[in-house]
Amino acid sequence: MLPNPDIPKDWNIITFPLNPQYTKQGTLDGGVGFDDRGKVLDPAYPNASQRGEYSYFKPREAYAIKRRILRERQELENYYSTVSTETDASDPTADRAGKVLESFVGVPPEAPEKKAPTQSAGSFANRNIANTYVWTADGGFFAETTGTTDVVTQTTGGSYSVSGSATGSLEFAFGAFGVGLAFQFDASIGGGLTVTRQRSKEATRSNSLEVTCNPTRDLQKYENGQPKYDATGKPVLVPGKVDAYRFMTFYLGQDTTHFDDFYNKVADPTWLTSSNDPNAAALRQARHSDRKPPCWRILHRVTFISRILPLVPPRPAHHRWKAPCAPSTSPATTNSSAASTPTSPPPPAPAPNSPKPPAQPSQPTCPSFCPTQRRSDSSSPTTTA
Repeated sequence: MLPNPDIPKDWNIITFPLNPQYTKQGTLDGGVGFDDRGKVLDPAYPNASQRGEYSYFKPREAYAIKRRILRERQELENYYSTVSTETDASDPTADRAGKVLESFVGVPPEAPEKKAPTQSAGSFANRNIANTYVWTADGGFFAETTGTTDVVTQTTGGSYSVSGSATGSLEFAFGAFGVGLAFQFDASIGGGLTVTRQRSKEATRSNSLEVTCNPTRDLQKYENGQPKYDATGKPVLVPGKVDAYRFMTFYLGQDTTHFDDFYNKVADPTWLTSSNDPNAAALRQARHSDRKPPCWRILHRVTFISRILPLVPPRPAHHRWKAPCAPSTSPATTNSSAASTPTSPPPPAPAPNSPKPPAQPSQPTCPSFCPTQRRSDSSSPTTTA
């Protein structure tokens, strides 16, 4: 199959499935909600329950790209600020402006011996964009956006001037009878003509991103098609649903590294290599690994996610129990169980003149509960420190 020679190269749209290990539609961070056992994971991310970056949630990559864009802008600004304004010095911005202008209106006809430019216009103008957005289920949407504008003005001028002048003089003198008379006449005429012609050409192109974010804001739980409420009349929310998240959208200018990323990371490798889809065949045909044409790129990265957590069940109540303590020496604390316990006979009375034995400390009264022991509803008594 040969292309139609009457149709020049032009834009087209080719759809393709994403590599699920790169990003996957329907999951921001590898999870899709909660159930009785915890976080429900997408089959493409079986390890998403652990700490890491999955699907669109890649904050480290996002902030690294944002820092790189800022650094490139600063470097480009520093380059133009150091260009000399002396007329006798060479102007390196002239060639750069020409390359940017060519990217707008195309390359003009060139002489056969003139070499084609080897640098892309992207090295002379920074068009990378990094926007930040925050969405909440309560109705809020925050957007911090930037745009770039490339303006190239080319001015060509010429002038010439003609000037001329003519000077003439006339002088005569005569004398008679001792009287002399002299006469002198000077005349000068001059003229000049200056012609100036100037031609200017200006081209402007703006780049910006417009993002539409409209997920569902209904987080209420339904049973048999009816909304569910708790005992206080408040809506019962579905655990695991996303109620807020922050993401960044990038536009990256033409670069050869984007070509490698597309074929090695972004597109589904199985579909790309073995599918009979016409789009897959077209992408395989456009895969020029030896030349690696520069490509622009748009990507989204999530940097923060908030989910509705399930209700925390109340902790089981712990019942205090009485520890076995020694009976009190007070008759008021003696109960029936103590009365039925066999006791030793009382000690013999001391002799009249014998010394009194040292006083023995009495056993304390058993408290209502022993603070060093407890038990739960379904466990045996345990001793805790």
